[in-house]
Amino acid sequence: MALSRAQKVLLYKISALLSLVRWYNIFFLALAQYLAVVFILNEPQNWLALLLNPALHLIVFASLFSVAAGYIINNFYDLEKDLINRPRQTLYEKLLRQSTTLRLYFLFATIGTLLGALVSWRVGLFFAGFNFALWAYSHKLKKVTFLGNLIAALLSITPFFAIFLYYQLEDLLVLTYVSFVLLVIFIREVVKDLEALKGDVIVGYPTLPVKLGVRRTKALVLIFTLLGLAPASAVFYATQYSGISYYLTLGLAGLFLSTGLLILAEKPRDFHYLNYLYRLLIVGGILGLVLFSVEN
Repeated sequence: MALSRAQKVLLYKISALLSLVRWYNIFFLALAQYLAVVFILNEPQNWLALLLNPALHLIVFASLFSVAAGYIINNFYDLEKDLINRPRQTLYEKLLRQSTTLRLYFLFATIGTLLGALVSWRVGLFFAGFNFALWAYSHKLKKVTFLGNLIAALLSITPFFAIFLYYQLEDLLVLTYVSFVLLVIFIREVVKDLEALKGDVIVGYPTLPVKLGVRRTKALVLIFTLLGLAPASAVFYATQYSGISYYLTLGLAGLFLSTGLLILAEKPRDFHYLNYLYRLLIVGGILGLVLFSVEN
């Protein structure tokens, strides 16, 4: 049965919205939160009881709606730059009017806060603060050299803290592992700035590549890659080179390989592909959470 014109327009707008909120990132965020709860914060054998806990799903969906709101408001403030760096995708996403996207932003941010409040007033306050931080980052903080990259990385893992706080995580080994993943996220944020250098220069964003130049920014990434040896070594020592250590060794090797390719990269297309490599490392880090059940 052929679709009517109105139905086709609706489907295009839904597709544009999914692109706007980066549905794939939201999917992996939800997956990571569920994996963390099942394999880190409780015994894996109790997974059914965990998944029947309404509070868990409320926190996860509060995270998803809040992050979706964050992507929307970030795209709203970055529209001019995105039209330069990724014109085709940005024009596609503009199938949704700006007034519509702003209404969706307020709706999603409100739903995220209210879902958190259904768990407890503390969780609701947590997500209210998270939504405010996402807006502050998009509006002002992302334009601050270096600090913008650091805050972007921290905001990426903030939803985990809602889970960790609710289940009262006190495992130093897990937090050390998460710090390694945080470092990879930070490096990816810098690589994204290298990819978006043209638009940042034209619009006037004082990112690291704009301030330091491409060569010095690559050198900085290499320094942060070396810093990754610290949390990795701590995990190796704590686990006596077993379990998660084998997996983390692969992640560390992938990090150094990606950074080596970054040093050789020159064109925006090279940085674009490297962005996907770092994203693959982050996804691998998320999937590695299941191995923590081996350590317990």
